Amino acid sequence: MAETKNFCTTLATYTIPPVSIILIDLLFYIPRSSEIWNFIRLVPFYTGIYFWSSQRSDAFNGITAFLLGLFADVMSNTPLGINIMTFLFLYFLSCRLPSYFNIKKFSYSWLLFAFTILITISFKFLITSIFNRMWIPLNATTLELMLTITLYPLLASCYIWIERRYIHLEDRYEKI
Repeated sequence: MAETKNFCTTLATYTIPPVSIILIDLLFYIPRSSEIWNFIRLVPFYTGIYFWSSQRSDAFNGITAFLLGLFADVMSNTPLGINIMTFLFLYFLSCRLPSYFNIKKFSYSWLLFAFTILITISFKFLITSIFNRMWIPLNATTLELMLTITLYPLLASCYIWIERRYIHLEDRYEKI
């Protein structure tokens, strides 16, 4: 009985982060008449990958980022690999950068996210331009960057609520 409870707890710990990202993304995937609002569709992925890999690296790994990138490539009809490389790059940055800073305030976390997402979207801009063999419009990239930075507090609060509600903090320290 105890083994089943531990297995279910471990399974929930590893499935809640990607499922929460996908569910919030599906809420953002409502069809829109204006092309400009299509840039909002990847925002839950960016914020979710950053949040889960920086706050709960024990429950989020590179394989999960890869699978989310594959899901995003299929959902957004982009060439296969663009979002995979972007999400793996974001995962790498979000695992490394927060470990150098001892961030206690949310505003500093938001600033570090803005810096991380600036580097990530610049990377995506470069690989998309290389793939298309022409520069993609910079205004679309800037709009995606601004929407992602602006919506971070709202989505981070959703992920914080999910983490507190479904992944108990004492589970993180039980195995010590």
